[in-house]
Amino acid sequence: MKKKSILSLLLSAFLILSSLLFSVSAVNKAFAQQTEYLRVITKDTPFYSDTTEGQPLFFLPYTYYVKVLGEKDGFYHVECCPSPSAPSIDGYVPKELLFKDSLEVSSPYPNVTITCATTAVLYFDAQALSPIQYVFPERTLRYYGSIDTEDGLLFYVGYNGKLGYVKEDVVYPFTIPDHPNKKTFLPKENVESAPNLKEPSENSNKLLSLKVIIIGCFVFAGGIALFMLFRLKKVPTTTTGYYDENEYE
Repeated sequence: MKKKSILSLLLSAFLILSSLLFSVSAVNKAFAQQTEYLRVITKDTPFYSDTTEGQPLFFLPYTYYVKVLGEKDGFYHVECCPSPSAPSIDGYVPKELLFKDSLEVSSPYPNVTITCATTAVLYFDAQALSPIQYVFPERTLRYYGSIDTEDGLLFYVGYNGKLGYVKEDVVYPFTIPDHPNKKTFLPKENVESAPNLKEPSENSNKLLSLKVIIIGCFVFAGGIALFMLFRLKKVPTTTTGYYDENEYE
């Protein structure tokens, strides 16, 4: 019975540790499949609706990021999402125009809204030939990008569930600050930042903490198994005497 109890205890410890190791493997796999963001490093990085590379829909905001969805024919298939409350749009950007800086990315795309100063027309095309609807003054538009045309600067915006262009002169002036991340793609900043050690990311810290917990579980389970084994060895064995009535005759 004692041997069976020890074997059962060791088997239970083995099953628990195996389960923990499987969990660590799953976590490692999840970390390996993190979202990848690439950076816009020029002021004329085009965003296309497809890979035919005709006229771009607009040019992406400088220093900000796009989310990578895949690759196709020399392009990255990317997604832009100005804010959690705004609908995202997907399109294509030439691969050589995006930069991987390996920095921690929060708020990858500018959360910018622009306001109509006068009654504006929302156009379907960058030539401003196909109007979609009128937009009254003081209405707020969600900014995605801009494109310079022969007739002036146009902004690609979202309004009331529709996407289109408005002219620069119908909205209040606004500015888009650079992304707060360091511009590591610039040669001067690359040289200055080279000696600096890379800060551990939040994901790395979480993974390290998880590994420490797993090691602690190993030690704890092993200690229990050893304690139970030595305790069972120290339990005195109860002997049963045999009485023979002939011994006293």
